[in-house]
Amino acid sequence: MKKKTGIAFVIDTINSIGGTEKQLLGLMSQLDEKRFDKHLVCLKPPDAYVHFNTVSMEEHSAHFTYYQCDIGSLMSVECAAATFRLAKYLKEKEIDIVQTYFTDAQIVGVLAGKLAGVKKIVCCRRDLGFWHNRELLILTRTLDKLVDRFLVNSHAVKSQVARDEWVHPDKISVIYNGIDKYRFNGNSNPENFAFDFFDSQENYCIGTLANFSRHVKRVDVFIKAAAEVLKTVPNAYFCIAGEGCLRKELEELGDALGISDRVLFLGAVKDIPACIKHWDVGVLSSESEGLSNAIIEYMATGLPVVATAVGGNKELIRNGVNGFLVPNGDYCSMAQKLCDLLKDDRARKDMGENGKRMVSERFGWEKIIGDYESYYRDLLGGAL
Repeated sequence: MKKKTGIAFVIDTINSIGGTEKQLLGLMSQLDEKRFDKHLVCLKPPDAYVHFNTVSMEEHSAHFTYYQCDIGSLMSVECAAATFRLAKYLKEKEIDIVQTYFTDAQIVGVLAGKLAGVKKIVCCRRDLGFWHNRELLILTRTLDKLVDRFLVNSHAVKSQVARDEWVHPDKISVIYNGIDKYRFNGNSNPENFAFDFFDSQENYCIGTLANFSRHVKRVDVFIKAAAEVLKTVPNAYFCIAGEGCLRKELEELGDALGISDRVLFLGAVKDIPACIKHWDVGVLSSESEGLSNAIIEYMATGLPVVATAVGGNKELIRNGVNGFLVPNGDYCSMAQKLCDLLKDDRARKDMGENGKRMVSERFGWEKIIGDYESYYRDLLGGAL
């Protein structure tokens, strides 16, 4: 019987609802179990993501084997010992490919992979490195010399990695984010949102999905745009689905602009399709993006999108076709495009349908998994 291809996916932890974590779990769940032996390796214990989605680790583990390194600090004797233990694990499990996410996981995963003699080491990059500093780039460039290939989720990220990390473009492959498009077909059960305006034909709802623990998501731009829109479209409401340490600061901004009664903080939303299907327009106001899951989710729901013209957003939005791109930080331009859409029912519907078609053709897991399987086959010289 032909041996399965063993892949160890190494990540710091799964304790958030971030896009990378969701994409990784989706990938491991979707890869053909008859052909791939999948291992999730975490440096630290996962928790919040699993519980947030009311899915136990046991249920997730139906699709993969779980290994935990228990590394508290990279600068410790325990880390060195844990790296050797991981190398032993990779060798015992006959792992063919180590695929890492984030910097700490790259350090541990690359070293353990080399010690274990795995065939190929792949490092993933999924943002534009907005948090990089000089010291980190020096470390990353050094580690990159031990990496066989790089996997990114947009051409914008590919260009950034080639430029900043001095990686030859031929070593960098692009595979877009995947989505379970059937979850966004409008048949999900509604959550208990206590807002009558959702089902009102007289009101509009503009929303954004954002983890606002970091300023890079620029939810403040969304709120400022809301204040401008309300001058022209007074029957609009603005929903912010997500959570983060900047919430108080953003609530205070809404108060200062006098629109706190029209800006609704929904908190962490469990069922995204059930929430955003009530919206008329989806917005992304980030100042840096690799490839936005939120935009793909808006499109899958049939929402027109207004987003900042940064990073991978420009690979998702075609101006006037499925939404609009606006300059980074320009809340006045964002407000103008939102007003244009709210005043034109036909345009909203047409752009929403165009977005749904794009998702079906380019981002459904069926296609993305095919891309991954072809990538792994080529990586191992056709030996799958």
